[in-house]
Amino acid sequence: MNIALTKHFEELIERLVASGRYNNSSEVVRAGLRILDAEERALSGAIYPAGSLRRLYTKAENQAERRTAGVSSLKVEPE
Repeated sequence: MNIALTKHFEELIERLVASGRYNNSSEVVRAGLRILDAEERALSGAIYPAGSLRRLYTKAENQAERRTAGVSSLKVEPE
């Protein structure tokens, strides 16, 4: 497979390989594709089924409300 890259991405790949973080350009491309794959799955609902993010948000919101429920009734005495 041949892939055409812009100068920007060619230089990015070269910098990442030169840094020693990756052994070659294929490793850089695979790392980028793994990130893209995860984002695409998240957007398509493969990771978070419909409504699950809303349920997680609501659960976190309720927990936060319970933790702070007593705080509003506290009185602060002036020094």
